[in-house]
Amino acid sequence: MKRALLLLAVLLAAAKFAALSIEPYGDSVYDLASGVTTLPQGGVIHDNENGISIDASYVEYKEGEYIKAKQAKVDTEDVQFAAAELEYYPEAERAAMAGGVNFTSTDIKKMHAERGWIYLKDGVAVLAGDVAAAEPQLSAALLVADYKQGEVLLVAPYAFKDPKLGVTLSGKNPKKPLYLKFDAKTGAVSASSKVPTAVSERLLAYVDKAQSAK
Repeated sequence: MKRALLLLAVLLAAAKFAALSIEPYGDSVYDLASGVTTLPQGGVIHDNENGISIDASYVEYKEGEYIKAKQAKVDTEDVQFAAAELEYYPEAERAAMAGGVNFTSTDIKKMHAERGWIYLKDGVAVLAGDVAAAEPQLSAALLVADYKQGEVLLVAPYAFKDPKLGVTLSGKNPKKPLYLKFDAKTGAVSASSKVPTAVSERLLAYVDKAQSAK
């Protein structure tokens, strides 16, 4: 009877997580009582429905609800990011990261921060805590980016080295972010202290959403 129940539970889990392909590096442990599957040696999880791949040293997931991972690297069509701790919610296409975050997109390379949130469906990332990037050279207390539209807000204190002018722009007022716009064809970036109202309202709403989800 116990074997039959365990088999039924595994089949149900597989049906609900049909969108996921699991490649464990070692053991795979399923807890019948909690419905949680653990990969103690880590593994690779492909979210086929959303086009996301997670490679981690430790993985825990619950059918239809969440994936938690440690030392995780994530690849999508638009961005790549990594974090010491990752929580991913497939249905919401949302990820929360802590313990140090690395992020790369088409426009911004080798960016790191203390923590972050990514709304994959919307193409928006929020990074906070000692944010810095190598290309373009920038730093900020907080950054919010629409990486599909090529729009970024740097929240002060910030510094941005304008690749065109060769000068560094800086600001200390958190209420006055710097607006970066990347050209979709050339990748060239322009900076302005005048943020379009629609852009400011839209992107800063993700900051409020991310911070309320702590």
